[in-house]
Amino acid sequence: MEDELFLIELYKKFSYSLHIVLGISIIIFLILSWYFIVYFIIAFKKPKKIPKGNKLFKYAVLIAARNESKVINGLLNSLKNQTYNKDYFDVYVIVESSTDPTLNIVSKYGKHFKTIIRKDIENKRTKGYALDEAYKYIKENNLTYDAFLVFDADNLINPDYIELMNDVKNLGYKVGVGYRNFTNASVNWVSSCSAVLFSFINNIISSGRSKLFNKCSLTGTGYYVDFDIIDNEKGWIFNGMTEDAELTTYCYSHNISMYYYRLAMFYDEQSSSLSVVHKQHIRWVWGFFSSRKKFKKNTYDYGSLYGVKKFLSLWDYTLGVFPFIVLIIIEFFALLIGLGLFISSIITANIPSYATYFAENNIVPVCFWNFFISFLYLYGTFLLLALVVFIIDNKNLKFKASKIFVASTTFLFFFSDFVVAFLDGLFHKKKRTLWQRIEHNGDVTSKEAEKIKYEKNKEKR
Repeated sequence: MEDELFLIELYKKFSYSLHIVLGISIIIFLILSWYFIVYFIIAFKKPKKIPKGNKLFKYAVLIAARNESKVINGLLNSLKNQTYNKDYFDVYVIVESSTDPTLNIVSKYGKHFKTIIRKDIENKRTKGYALDEAYKYIKENNLTYDAFLVFDADNLINPDYIELMNDVKNLGYKVGVGYRNFTNASVNWVSSCSAVLFSFINNIISSGRSKLFNKCSLTGTGYYVDFDIIDNEKGWIFNGMTEDAELTTYCYSHNISMYYYRLAMFYDEQSSSLSVVHKQHIRWVWGFFSSRKKFKKNTYDYGSLYGVKKFLSLWDYTLGVFPFIVLIIIEFFALLIGLGLFISSIITANIPSYATYFAENNIVPVCFWNFFISFLYLYGTFLLLALVVFIIDNKNLKFKASKIFVASTTFLFFFSDFVVAFLDGLFHKKKRTLWQRIEHNGDVTSKEAEKIKYEKNKEKR
């Protein structure tokens, strides 16, 4: 009798203690990640148009385009149709071979569109190395630019994109980036969840960081960076698996002013294949962890922030998503423990000496509901994040109700691949450092992006 009562009390205490642990974890997360609360508030505010810039800066538009002949026409066409004065930007498309069909495509777009054939490729396949060769080409030919603008070959950009980025630069920001929209977000649940993730980074993290700390998170493409920043380091030193995370880390550590402009829009193709996305996730996860130490060394201080603001911005970036990751890990283990207790209670309830006592005290139902509530903690976290993204950003995403339902309800499973990617990279070291090209198909389901892609070339000013 005493053994049975002891076991019953143990089940009850263990089950209820899970919720205490989860509750405390959420409180600690909110305290450590106070900035996320502020970011969410800022995200609901309507973005303001910044003043028109008086000075025309000159840009070198860099496009790393290894074997991208299938998709690059759309980007080149959208660059050709820019409202910005054509004499103030040149386009450099970087390829790896003289036989790449991209060379012939670029030649048709006029004198401001040039190609660079890479010379130093051995063990230097990443995008950062390609951008470095472009920088060296520009230096060797004594060409002068105020900033670099970086795009991927599958991008499409609104006609006023460079003009709006120039407005940002007129305000004195050394790095700027616009809103990342998607050409094919609605293809399936994978591309839809990718869109949710990047929208979260855009409209919550980058928007908040820009407002509070003159910082943002760069996600691969669509950004400009002052020529002097690259020149001071004697080259494009951001050449790892995640050159965007490396540059972001560098900007924080070197106190560089950054701006995220929600009204400047470009489009990016998202993979609809989970296996392809998994390869990206391995690169991002391990690149994120490896990008920080190397670029924290402060060789220059560009004086963006001082005092408390500088300290808080570094607090934000140092902690970053780590409190959220820890919270998710705790929720996951609580879920596993809850499941274990539930299964154990079923097994124990079928032992004759315990059956009556377990039935009288409803141990199996109690364990089930505690397991189910633990699941709701984890699942609800991601469901809530996705729904907030749609509340803030569906004006741009333009998802139908059915697509919102699919993306919101599957976001947890999409995000779980980051865990799988971490473990995959942990046990397969080569995958961490192996640069694998992501195939772009040129899928365009967005009507706005399709209009940009096929709009007839226009001569501007």
